Amino acid sequence: MTEAPTEIVLATVLGAFGVRGEVRVRLETDVLANLEAGRRVYVGPNRTPTGVEDFHPGIKPRLKLQGVHTREEARDLRGAEIAVPLDEAVPLPDGSYYGVELIGVRVVTSSGELIGILREVLATGSNDVYLVRGPDGEVLVPAIPDVVQAFDPERRVLTIDLIEGLR
Repeated sequence: MTEAPTEIVLATVLGAFGVRGEVRVRLETDVLANLEAGRRVYVGPNRTPTGVEDFHPGIKPRLKLQGVHTREEARDLRGAEIAVPLDEAVPLPDGSYYGVELIGVRVVTSSGELIGILREVLATGSNDVYLVRGPDGEVLVPAIPDVVQAFDPERRVLTIDLIEGLR
């Protein structure tokens, strides 16, 4: 069984914006509440804790992080991930999960047949698609109610109804 992830990567720093220490970011989540002003986030490979002073989502999202005051300090963060531990993330409604929580889960059919391990969540716009790797190769599973039957987070098992054409 694959270990459950412990954090969510919220954004990746693309570079500096302006002269007051703001950073341009590529969003890695659609739950933007995790980046609101006042939230605690963890930056870079050492996951240095800091706070979000301001967040502008828009077409070209940018953040102002506590402790980053100059363009040079912001530029030094280029490539850094901005993350939050799962237990500090904004809670989702019952039955909803962050995509990262599904990575590594076993995917089985409603009859118990192992399809494989969920390796990636692909955002397609209309619905997510799960990339599952198993003994018979890769299977793309649409994350729609007709296919996804249940998720057991304790056992880390996703049960699907394998409709015709998925293999």
